[in-house]
Amino acid sequence: MTMIERKRVKKYGVGLSDWLWGIQEWNLDIHNFTLWITGEDVGYYADDFNRQEPGVEYKMSARVAKNLRILSNLDPNRTILIHMKSCGGDWNEGMAIFDAIKTCPNKVVILSYTHARSMTSLIFQAADKRVMMPNSYFMIHKGDLGFGGTYTQFFSFAKWIEKTYKTMIDIYVDSMKKNGKFKQWGRGRIAEMIEEEMRKKEEVYLTPREAIEWGFADEIFDGDWDKLRVFPQNRNVQSRKRIKR
Repeated sequence: MTMIERKRVKKYGVGLSDWLWGIQEWNLDIHNFTLWITGEDVGYYADDFNRQEPGVEYKMSARVAKNLRILSNLDPNRTILIHMKSCGGDWNEGMAIFDAIKTCPNKVVILSYTHARSMTSLIFQAADKRVMMPNSYFMIHKGDLGFGGTYTQFFSFAKWIEKTYKTMIDIYVDSMKKNGKFKQWGRGRIAEMIEEEMRKKEEVYLTPREAIEWGFADEIFDGDWDKLRVFPQNRNVQSRKRIKR
């Protein structure tokens, strides 16, 4: 047993094999206070072209909620790093992840790979520090809908979707009021601008630099892992203690 492993066993009660198993099977690194939000291919396809990431779904949300609680119970004062690599997905499961991050007592940093898009663009906003990889992108849209049910259920579902759409817009406006070039605008004006952009473009794509300018991200990752969890004193760190909905 190495010195590092002995220290890990003494502090967390896990050996090297348990540590690696936890990372691979549960997307959780207890030693480094790190977890992953990533879709895992669970299907079988005849060719690689049709292989698709499942995105945000119930297994992912349950795992993230559990992992956050595990880490916060170990040390509520230590910063948690989340590596996020997912294409987006289910609204309800994504909002479960959003709420789990917002109500976590620890400061949370999310490092986004590939894209923060659709549902993961919203999850991204729950973090205290939002960092994007240099060649990733940010995308917002109204989302895709699917429904099966009775005539009455359809109209009930439509009214519910109106409420979730307002929640989505409110989350984006919250971020844009805290940071970025639109923060001096009124909430109504910002909301109208977002909706107009989505109406014209359907999907609004932003580079990491543009995402920062809009208030949707804080930094572009420069490869310095030591400062990734550091919060500059002058930063307007997003408050996760209250959810205004």
